[in-house]
Amino acid sequence: MTSTAPSAVPAEPSGPDRPAAPGPVPDDALVLPDHVLAAAARPGPGPRFADPVWDVGPFLPRSNSERTIVFTSVADPVTALVLREYLYSRLRRGNSSLVRRGPMKLTGIFGAFQKARTVITTFQAVGARRLSEVTPEHLQAALERWQSVSAEEAALRVTAVKHLFAHGPFLTADRLLVNPWPGRSGHAVAGVVRDAENTTERIPEEIIAPLVKGAVFYVTTAGPDILAAQREHAELSAAHQTPRSCRGNGSARTRIEAYVAELRATGRGVPALPARQALRHPGVPVVDGVLQAPNVALVARLTGVAASAEVRRYLTEAAAELGYQVGGLRTAMSSWPGSGRPWRPGLGPLELATEVVQMRTACWIVIAYLSGMRDAEVRELAPDCAFTEDGPDGRIRHKLRGRVLKGRKLTGEEAEWVVLDVVHRAVALLAAVNDDPTHLFAHKGMTSNSLVLFGSVNRRLNDFRDHLNELFSTPDTPYVPLHTAAPAPDNDTPAHDESEGEEGEEECVPWRLNTRQFRRTLAWHIAHQPFGVVAGARQYQHAELALFEGYAGTSSSGFAAEVAAERAIAQLDYVEDLYRDWNDGHRTSGGAAGRVNAEFDRIRRELGDLPGIIASPARLRIMLQHLTKTLHPGILNDCFYQPSTALCAKRAKHAGRPLPLLTMCLTCPNARRSSVHLPRLTTARAQAQRPLDAPAGLSRLQTAALTTHIADLDHAIAELTATGTPDA
Repeated sequence: MTSTAPSAVPAEPSGPDRPAAPGPVPDDALVLPDHVLAAAARPGPGPRFADPVWDVGPFLPRSNSERTIVFTSVADPVTALVLREYLYSRLRRGNSSLVRRGPMKLTGIFGAFQKARTVITTFQAVGARRLSEVTPEHLQAALERWQSVSAEEAALRVTAVKHLFAHGPFLTADRLLVNPWPGRSGHAVAGVVRDAENTTERIPEEIIAPLVKGAVFYVTTAGPDILAAQREHAELSAAHQTPRSCRGNGSARTRIEAYVAELRATGRGVPALPARQALRHPGVPVVDGVLQAPNVALVARLTGVAASAEVRRYLTEAAAELGYQVGGLRTAMSSWPGSGRPWRPGLGPLELATEVVQMRTACWIVIAYLSGMRDAEVRELAPDCAFTEDGPDGRIRHKLRGRVLKGRKLTGEEAEWVVLDVVHRAVALLAAVNDDPTHLFAHKGMTSNSLVLFGSVNRRLNDFRDHLNELFSTPDTPYVPLHTAAPAPDNDTPAHDESEGEEGEEECVPWRLNTRQFRRTLAWHIAHQPFGVVAGARQYQHAELALFEGYAGTSSSGFAAEVAAERAIAQLDYVEDLYRDWNDGHRTSGGAAGRVNAEFDRIRRELGDLPGIIASPARLRIMLQHLTKTLHPGILNDCFYQPSTALCAKRAKHAGRPLPLLTMCLTCPNARRSSVHLPRLTTARAQAQRPLDAPAGLSRLQTAALTTHIADLDHAIAELTATGTPDA
């Protein structure tokens, strides 16, 4: 798609947005604004303007993967100075011509650097060596190049061009003299058609179900095994450091013989060298993926002897009888559910290190997917983030305390998430293996004592999926099944070359996981549960309900068959509960009560039910099935929708769709209330009364509206609490 070339605009329009150009920024000027320096956890001046590398890492959340801006990578000194001045200005000044008018958040500096650099490089490629030489024709040529990649790519670049022009008065080395596409947004110029639904892909049900099952298994079952193996390995390492004379009595031969006897008695093989060491032992055969050579170093630690050629010969002889096995630590592995076999063959030091990494990934999945937190919010959690509270119903609520970062100030804002108890178990598991005092997901590196934060999460998620398949697949079926269409590649993993298959064939490939898909998938599932949009808006820490609805998507965009079936079952369960409530003699009310109750009475006569007794539950569900087609469960009443009598349908003539109102639903002929609604009606009545009792006065119209609403609620409550025989 192309766009009309922009016309030239004078370089210095009048008005407050285009002040006169100031002098150059001093070389020793601090890059970061005062408010960023004041909020820093570790005080310091930060980088200075002329520094060849701007290291802003100490002022960013640790989950931010990018930490430095390297100006030495820009060969042209004029372009390098333009980029310095541009970033310096954006950190301090907004752009009133765009939606986001304020100064740039520090986390955006890396993207701004790359986008501006790309824009300048493109202008040079289309013939404008300097920004001041850019003409409308150059803008159009650059736009066409960006659009050839994608409309979304073009929109980002056009927005960067607009930022460069807006900050032109503060660029002393070079600047744009043409106002690019005035009055039009980057999306409009690039031809991006905005979708009301979030375009982040949802993980298919057949993928997410085994993935989460495997992650939960790691947290609840495999994790304790890994911790036990870690303790055993730590004890062996500590014993190995003691003087040999203090390790006990007996010759090396005696200890090795006793160890082999232990292996024989327990039906275990001789610990084999780890598979990853195959390249270091090219002559060693491999049988069923197991190197046919003893792990002498591990056996030496297990027995307290020195590794030697004699020990190797004896173990090789023993392996001729016992065979080899993976691992070698004595810690037993729990069973994989339903298989009757250990979840993995065994653990040695190298296998243990691998499993610790996989366990951290499993904890990330459990925490992220069962809380709805973003990746950065998960990895910024503190070790003491988990806590419990007593809910209003007396049940214990498991919660996480963290910080929401997106769309907030640089340090984020405190927030709480209600989670399942398994999330707390994941937190406890991480606290046991990680040793960072401030970050739950940080730990000492394997090659140094420096603390590192769990990173490259997209790659680790796909590695975890592959690891589950290695452990739990059957000969015919992978544990996490393949998908018939590959999603777009994530940010951490390069795209794979797509080989062209035969015409009409669908290629099955692994689903490419990324962090955003987990939040998106959970949001969509929550939105399709009763009252899910409201619950989801709270869970996702969105300020506006409409934003969550746009994020969670709509059912017209597709629904996994399994989820649709579960929703249909839940709907039928609810209708059955309504029937049982009516059959037990509880009162009902509302315009649809007579119609629905008459249908219930017909069903009871056909089934031969007695009040309080269900003769045939299976037949009952079949006969209630048709009622689910018009049922819409509600908080204060249920709607058995009939368009001919629905009050909301009358408003649809103007809006194009039914628009229910609370007071309208209370009096609608399609509404039905039962005992399940009584406590909610009572709560609604108390909430409506509260403003009337408050010291601050209400207007006459507000008072009248609340009084009328309370009267309607009192009437609805009275209908459900009246004494005497309920209507049939």
